[in-house]
Amino acid sequence: MDLLRFGKVYSCDRTISKFMKIAVVEPLQLPKEVVVDKFRSLKGCDIVVYDTKPANEQEVLERCRGVEIVVLVNTPLHAGILEKLDGLKMVAISFTGYDHVDINKCRELGVIVSNVPEYSTHSVAELVFGMVIAAMRRLIDCDRAIRSGKGNEGLIGRELFGKTIGVIGTGKIGQRVCELALAFGMEVLAYSKTKKEELIKKGVQYVQLEELLSKSDIVSIHVPLNRKTERMIGEKELGLLKDRTILVNVARGRIIDTEALVRELEKGRIFACLDVFDMEPPLPDDYRIAKARNTILTPHIGYYTQEALERRLDITIDNIRSFIEGNPKNVVT
Repeated sequence: MDLLRFGKVYSCDRTISKFMKIAVVEPLQLPKEVVVDKFRSLKGCDIVVYDTKPANEQEVLERCRGVEIVVLVNTPLHAGILEKLDGLKMVAISFTGYDHVDINKCRELGVIVSNVPEYSTHSVAELVFGMVIAAMRRLIDCDRAIRSGKGNEGLIGRELFGKTIGVIGTGKIGQRVCELALAFGMEVLAYSKTKKEELIKKGVQYVQLEELLSKSDIVSIHVPLNRKTERMIGEKELGLLKDRTILVNVARGRIIDTEALVRELEKGRIFACLDVFDMEPPLPDDYRIAKARNTILTPHIGYYTQEALERRLDITIDNIRSFIEGNPKNVVT
């Protein structure tokens, strides 16, 4: 069977005033026995946990029918589905990003949407430097060399120390990237709609985007995807980068104009470390970035650590519990 169901459990806890039906419509990327055990803490609820991703929109609709709370990670929930879900009261997104859910339609229907902010701050920030070090020390080439019986000839690397990193967006993850960069002895430039005084005190310099792009040896993107940030890094912005600049994107793929990036990579002038793309991996065979040189590509693993997933599950359940008790938290509508 593709689902686990544990039935009605009535609780004497007076803070939960109503019986709720909850559907976890896709895997939460932890062992299902762990997920089920955690959800059992929501006393007084009838919960269905699916351990496969829905195959299509119709299956999404069927899994969501008749429930009051839908739990999902990155399964799209658009207006056409939401309009058919009578009785839906909450969408609990077990993820930080929420651009895959039609927030405006939820607001129109009076459906509360919560997300899980900050659960992957450390894991994403650490991946940035894992990718950058792999690029600067040419670790993939080094691995290939040793396996083919070669030495270190031609594999000279570069240091982080003394380099300039430009951090686009200084929310929690961007802030952590700045802090780690300072620990490496780097100069840190930042661009963000809101300046963090604590970062300025530590030596981070806020500048305009054009200055950041033209002066940085490494550029790391940490802004959410919205109408203002979609394709904010396009042909013009990529052209401002210095030769040998490493561009890192662990945020959202559509923040960069993919076609413009491919053209720039084909020149061999810059390097890109990408964990996100304008679609979720696996990528199609003809996806041009996958064939571009000067890249390190990972299949959206920034958040994907044991510790982060456990935090994500705990916060998701706490969001649901708070909603049931009449005090919703981490609301995005």
